[in-house]
Amino acid sequence: MYTLTLPPDARSRLSDQIITNGEFAHSLYAENGVSYATAYIVVEQCAKAVLVRVALGSSVNTITLVQRKDTGERVARFLEELANGVSPSTVPEDGEHLLVSDTELVLREAVRLRQGTYYLPAEGGEYLCLLLCPSTSDPTRSVFRFELDSIGITLPLLLPCDRGQAFELLAGCVQELIANYRCAA
Repeated sequence: MYTLTLPPDARSRLSDQIITNGEFAHSLYAENGVSYATAYIVVEQCAKAVLVRVALGSSVNTITLVQRKDTGERVARFLEELANGVSPSTVPEDGEHLLVSDTELVLREAVRLRQGTYYLPAEGGEYLCLLLCPSTSDPTRSVFRFELDSIGITLPLLLPCDRGQAFELLAGCVQELIANYRCAA
């Protein structure tokens, strides 16, 4: 069996890509120069870290890392460990997985996909749900609304096209809705 690695040019591209949001594909090669696998990578810049989701074969793996100079190299090592069946536990440092909250993960995924139903983690047992669908008036935008315990609690609103603004809007709405719900309860 061959050991799969990323070529030097892919490592360089990955280091540049890791500081932006986006979806990227990278081929992994054996010593004989043949490409045996392609990793599909989604990079999300979060408030305190970078989130990387890797689809490789039939598996999908996620890693959260502090953004620093060697982050691209750490992601490359993560990819190679996944491709070679090695436990990727050597890449993240203690506590890095705690830098992105579950709510932030869900909201960033919703903003990236711009459609779907997303259940947001809540501590009090309530079921806060974000619903996104394409806008009928502007196909480049999405409409969002919230439900709490399956009851609509907001009117449909247009989500900004800018991913950063969209995330900030949704995060602010979630904080406000949860705070208001707890005050009323």
